[in-house]
Amino acid sequence: MDAVTPSADLGADVPGVASGQPIATEVFDIIANRLGERSEAIAMFTETGCSFEDWCTWEGLAACRAQGWTVQPKPRYADLGVTGSREFADLLVFDPARGWRVLLELAIVHDWTTNKWIDTLDGDTEKLGRSLAGGIIPLQMILAAWQDSAIAANPTWQGWLGMSNIWDRPTELKRTMRLGSVGQMVLQGWVVSPAH
Repeated sequence: MDAVTPSADLGADVPGVASGQPIATEVFDIIANRLGERSEAIAMFTETGCSFEDWCTWEGLAACRAQGWTVQPKPRYADLGVTGSREFADLLVFDPARGWRVLLELAIVHDWTTNKWIDTLDGDTEKLGRSLAGGIIPLQMILAAWQDSAIAANPTWQGWLGMSNIWDRPTELKRTMRLGSVGQMVLQGWVVSPAH
């Protein structure tokens, strides 16, 4: 798999840079590259039918730390401007040199994922869409892994993913990789706009 060079043009004023898209692209690319390098492990984990979401989150943390960024696992939404929230996000990525922060929710769906996970995906979108403290870019990522064929060519997968509120939203944050001999791994990301 070829690595994608992250965007270097982040602009001078972080909060006003295209709603954080270039910064989110940089974080997305770094995590996607890391997970792409781990596709053999992801194929093995998918076969088990068990969740490996925490493992992917820790891989994301390691990839971001390797960039010299500060990464906090399980940041509390209450500490990020959501008054009264008892929820936690997956990662808060911070580059002290440039002053930007990305709040990340990462979800994994695979061959054995049931319909209850649609609520989880929608819950991540809802949490990230709340009013956060200034200068925080909310990034949602979904990794879909299937062993039997390409996800993009499978109407069952497309219909299932389409039940979520986020999957069909336009995004440039998309990576498709082979998984095993005939399967596919698709990673998509979105900068979530605040709900009105």
